[in-house]
Amino acid sequence: MVMQTQYPENVVDKILQVTLQTNRFAYFSIDKQGALLNKGGELSSMGMPDWEIGQNILDEALFLSGYIPMARNYEYIAAYQVSDAVVVDVHMFKDNGCSWVILVDKSAEKEWESTARQKGNELRLLRQQIENQSSRPEIDSEFHTHFDFFESLNMMALRANDDGSFELLEPVSDRFKDIYPEYLESTVSLHPQQKFAFVENFLIDAKEIWSLEGGSKRIRSGPWIETSADGGEVALEAIALNWEGNKLLFIEILDESYQLNHDFLQIGREGVLLNNILEEEVRKQTSEIRAREEEIALRLVCAADSRDDGETGSHIRRLGLYSELMAKNIGWSKEDAEEIRIAAPMHDIGKIGIPDHILKKPGKLTESEFDIMKLHPEIGGRILSNSSSTLVQMAREICMGHHEKWDGSGYPLGQSGEDIPTSARIVAIVDVFDALIHRRVYKDEMPVDKAIEIMLEGRGAHFDPDLLDLFVRLKEDMTKIAFDYSNPIGDENIDNKKILDDIHLIRPSD
Repeated sequence: MVMQTQYPENVVDKILQVTLQTNRFAYFSIDKQGALLNKGGELSSMGMPDWEIGQNILDEALFLSGYIPMARNYEYIAAYQVSDAVVVDVHMFKDNGCSWVILVDKSAEKEWESTARQKGNELRLLRQQIENQSSRPEIDSEFHTHFDFFESLNMMALRANDDGSFELLEPVSDRFKDIYPEYLESTVSLHPQQKFAFVENFLIDAKEIWSLEGGSKRIRSGPWIETSADGGEVALEAIALNWEGNKLLFIEILDESYQLNHDFLQIGREGVLLNNILEEEVRKQTSEIRAREEEIALRLVCAADSRDDGETGSHIRRLGLYSELMAKNIGWSKEDAEEIRIAAPMHDIGKIGIPDHILKKPGKLTESEFDIMKLHPEIGGRILSNSSSTLVQMAREICMGHHEKWDGSGYPLGQSGEDIPTSARIVAIVDVFDALIHRRVYKDEMPVDKAIEIMLEGRGAHFDPDLLDLFVRLKEDMTKIAFDYSNPIGDENIDNKKILDDIHLIRPSD
């Protein structure tokens, strides 16, 4: 409910407009509890909240704290900062039990006052500098004021002359007496490059900075070490600066913080070096362990495969290299690729549990004999089970999965698609490839292109289609491995014939 005032409601806005026409303004009235009774003018555009009539606004209009309820008939708050861009004068007066608040925008006026005050401060500071410089007629007034603080900062300031000498800009820290006593002999012509060999080298870069036009350009030399008069070591740093056409050279004595930083960096370097040594030792030991694992695995596989005349030492070696190449090209880590190289040759280790009369049978196996032969993945899985070694775990999944097929028609579990471990899908491809292209006691070698043609018949049925496509793209590298590690079998073993079940599964009619 809007409370009545002595001002007619229909002329309140007009009174304010006439009275405040030279300034942007806003107004509102509130009761003793702070509830909004009336509002008008440019309240929102001046940065005030969009209050609703009847809303208690004291929590948001904090500038009214302590004034409401009003103890006097009139209060005034000068230059209240409503926001970053708005400054207002606040006028408050009581009327028939409510309080009226008028906000008059003074932003432009306050900005002018602030600018004028800043200019006045700058003028006073300039006047003080001129007075200080005029009281020191014997010192170069143009530079002295700017370089006073170098005395406390352990710095020496010099200005380069055209002949390669330098003019000293006083004052100079007393610490330079022990490091560069020559500066006491002449303040007219100094040659710090003759004293400090490091500075002579630094001046090559400094001259480039000094030759640049416009702006303030600078370059730092980085720390170097000199010997003081008492035989101690002192860290120095040079700074070249192009300042308003003046070629300035500063030489700074680095304080204790330099030594602390130096020690800290040295600790860091030693830590990195130690880590590198430890990492190299770990890599060396890991490499040795890998080599031992690979040797043991290959010896065990060769021992198991000595019962199977269809396999050779070269075959199992090639199988690991094929698999490693595939693994690297699908993004496996170096460590995982090394593991499959060692694990892949163990794919048929379960054949150690197959009776000799089946394993060495010359000719095609009967259906019952082939059922027994198909037990070798599970036998290998049991041999390699319950190991904490990731290498042995991978070897087990290869044993169990390398006769599975992409379409689910393989054995022993009838897995399909991506349910078959990737390592087993890789070995399934390279094992068949190697068997096809190499001569065995029961078959001649086959050209690589012919072997791939046969394998492509099993794309999406026997083999993972994406991995087989990758294998085809790597044909040249695979062929190189195949014939770099070739070990054909002579005719003396012609009586030991066996049809590889891998080939049988691809081309049952063969």
